Amino acid sequence: MSRFSSAQLDRLREQGDELADSVVEELFRDGQVDAVNDLMTVLVKNDGLPPDLLPEVVRRYLDKSDDLPPIDRQLLLRGEGVFADFGPEILMVLGFYSLPSSYAARKGVQVLYRTGYLNHRPIRRVFETTQMVVDVMRPGGLLEGGVGLRTIQKVRLMHAAIRYLIVHDTRQPWPDEYGVPINQEDMAGTLMTFSFIVLDGLEKLNLRLSEEQREAYLYAWLTIGRLMGVVPELLPRDVQEAAALTKLIYSRQVAASPEGAAMARALLDGMERLVPGTALDGIPVALIHHFLRKDPFGGRDVTKLLGVPKQNWTAWIVRLMVGVSGLFWTFGLRDNVARRSMRKVSLAFIDGMLQVERGGHRAPFEIPEWLGESWGVPKPKVTADAAE
Repeated sequence: MSRFSSAQLDRLREQGDELADSVVEELFRDGQVDAVNDLMTVLVKNDGLPPDLLPEVVRRYLDKSDDLPPIDRQLLLRGEGVFADFGPEILMVLGFYSLPSSYAARKGVQVLYRTGYLNHRPIRRVFETTQMVVDVMRPGGLLEGGVGLRTIQKVRLMHAAIRYLIVHDTRQPWPDEYGVPINQEDMAGTLMTFSFIVLDGLEKLNLRLSEEQREAYLYAWLTIGRLMGVVPELLPRDVQEAAALTKLIYSRQVAASPEGAAMARALLDGMERLVPGTALDGIPVALIHHFLRKDPFGGRDVTKLLGVPKQNWTAWIVRLMVGVSGLFWTFGLRDNVARRSMRKVSLAFIDGMLQVERGGHRAPFEIPEWLGESWGVPKPKVTADAAE
């Protein structure tokens, strides 16, 4: 019997992130509206969190949230190793399975839609999500002073600021039925899309991890979840519990909505523009159909809920790659033509993101050089505009 229940999730829809929320609330309570605006500007325009630009309460938050929970470093290292081995494919799963499946959560998608985050900059969500994953999954990224830990601290503050602003928006009152914006159930659901759904996505690509690899990868993301402020009672103990939690959240939240359909359209538009030329046109739609035409629990066609267009002939490319890959893996041949073809498709989208220029003063999308070389990621082209 699962230790997760609907009653438990109903209660946790009314709970946000106490530590990060207290920072933003203190700033507003002290009348530091300009400080909040400055904080959001710093968070958006800087990849790091420069202490000299932050209020004292934020510096205290950084010190407190820097305390690492007890972790099994060897197990964490093995989880990071899974990402090092399968990173391009994992990023492809995130873009074409995890993100669109999260848009199918009718209540959870409302925050993203309300902020207009993806509608105005279609590829920004994919872009920054990918960078976050690279940051937190690089070796040492979650240890003290690691770039992944800093990224997590920043995301928690951004979520808290968004949560506060939405709740206190008198022009567009937030419906009670959605619970607190970015609440604990939605945070746990997002964590599962980055962990269990990724593991399911790799399986759907016929990339078959051992049970030890699956548990290690999940452990890495549970560590991230703890650092992100997910309450301990919503952190599964193993892959089996992760499946149970994901299934329960799916049954409660996945439903058609105009907002989810709009987000899916914007995502597809952005993905299509990532890859130059026309050779791979249709692949994004085909990949989303491959992952979501049958959800891992009830067998529902989530592509219909999201209004994803019909596939074209490129669906056969995806089926061929996956089918041949599975055949080779059955015979123990993990390095095969289909796997290399799949990686080329993954790298095409990564390369597209490497060419995207980011606004403000943020650094370009960055993959550690040794990791990029291991994956075979092409080095980004430096244009005159980008150099400026």
